Amino acid sequence: MSNLVKAPAQMELFHHIEDKLTEEELAVYKRGRNAKSFTSAKNASITEYRIATGFEALIGYLYLNNEFTRILEIIKSGLK
Repeated sequence: MSNLVKAPAQMELFHHIEDKLTEEELAVYKRGRNAKSFTSAKNASITEYRIATGFEALIGYLYLNNEFTRILEIIKSGLK
């Protein structure tokens, strides 16, 4: 289970759900992915790290908007 919080796993999960996102969700992901980062991951490439950061931004956005059902839909779809 702890493997799901690693950048490579989040990147893979994102690629599974990318085509299922709304335009708004994709825009949130892109803003998170493109945000300047002052840190880097020890065990992930820059690409993996940025995609994972965008994915985390999307989940955070949905959480703050109380869209818990949508979060579950995305996670379930990505894990299949």
